[in-house]
Amino acid sequence: MSNVIAACLCFRDSAPYLHEWLLFHRVQGITRFYLYDNDSADDYLPVLAPWLRDGSVRLKKWPGAAQQRAMFDDCLAVANVDGDVEWLTFIDDDEFLFSANLLPLGETLARYSAHPGVVASWWLYGSGGLQRRTRDWAIERFTLGAGRPDQHVKCIVRPSRIAHATISPHSFVTRDGSLLVDENFQPMTGALNPAPSACVLRVNHYLTKSWEECIERRFLRAEINTGKLKPLTIEQWREWDGQWSAVRDPIATAFGPAMRAIGKQLVMPDEIPVAVPDARVYPVI
Repeated sequence: MSNVIAACLCFRDSAPYLHEWLLFHRVQGITRFYLYDNDSADDYLPVLAPWLRDGSVRLKKWPGAAQQRAMFDDCLAVANVDGDVEWLTFIDDDEFLFSANLLPLGETLARYSAHPGVVASWWLYGSGGLQRRTRDWAIERFTLGAGRPDQHVKCIVRPSRIAHATISPHSFVTRDGSLLVDENFQPMTGALNPAPSACVLRVNHYLTKSWEECIERRFLRAEINTGKLKPLTIEQWREWDGQWSAVRDPIATAFGPAMRAIGKQLVMPDEIPVAVPDARVYPVI
């Protein structure tokens, strides 16, 4: 019987963030993670070790530039071969999907079972003025957000009904030509929702993090989907970061106790990986 909620993640040099991301989504009821390593140079395997041991993470190395669409299509194929995946979400390591009413994700997704998929709106979070990274979780470091949903969406699909991904990481093509819907059951025709809402589902997107991390991840690293650097200026990032740091909204911290409890069950407390920032220092912007 198909009942698994799974997540697909394409990552590169994300060792400091993977454990938190996995814990958060395990709390939501996601029990299988298809992880694609796209040319990572950091030591992420110790972080994933307990997740690989318990079988919840399926890891595949996938080299090359601009490979996100190919990885998404491979994940769809793998999920269909597995045969028990009811819902498959495609989110990044700085995106945290949950039900806005804090109920288990499966209960919320059940409302949309007649559709090939449902989209969840971004809820953007800024740096909150933090200049340097720390060891703390992103959901606890960054509690200042935009205060409203963004037009960009991320998809939770029924893999058996999806033909393939598109060039955008925010949309998919169905086998029968039907459309994904938003949380209000309105059909979606692209990557942007003209009437965004996040009363049922939301994706907290920690896009900036600290300025140190922003420089490293947004200015010095090519995008997985395009293989190119983002064509944005520091001035643009500063303006947007201010907008994304406007309203205190610590909703995601409510999951912290459950995350820590799962972490203690998953590995012995003294074995829980703690990512240590590297020695590089980037200028404050």
